[in-house]
Amino acid sequence: MIIGPAEMNGLDALPAFAVPAGGNLIASIHYYAPFEFTHQGAGWVPGAGRWLGRTWGGAADEDAVRGDPAKVASCGREHRLPVFIGEFGVFSAADMVSRARWTAFVRAEAERLGLSWAYGEFGTDFGAFDPDRGEWREPLRRALLGD
Repeated sequence: MIIGPAEMNGLDALPAFAVPAGGNLIASIHYYAPFEFTHQGAGWVPGAGRWLGRTWGGAADEDAVRGDPAKVASCGREHRLPVFIGEFGVFSAADMVSRARWTAFVRAEAERLGLSWAYGEFGTDFGAFDPDRGEWREPLRRALLGD
């Protein structure tokens, strides 16, 4: 059974995560940090239009993100649970180079830490696949597959 913390499986809710007794559990979180980058231009997020044009990919960006999967892995060890990053991705308004860099980095960090993962969405706003063209968005496909 996959279980997650409050606040839409957010990372910030992990410290208060109450794990029920019993076996066969997997903890899940959603990961979208920094939110102002991953959700720039998202119409359902108030003020997201002000974030347009943000990029991601330098050493400081990597350092800022690196600690988050490590916290997730630590929480999993503390609760003796495998952890699944059940969603992660970057909204389509961000530039593709930054989207692919962020995606590859989060995937690689998850794998390095023994966390399983699923990309947050297949074929719409965050999607790695373009259903209108019937083809992969190659930078995202490569970022997810590590090639």
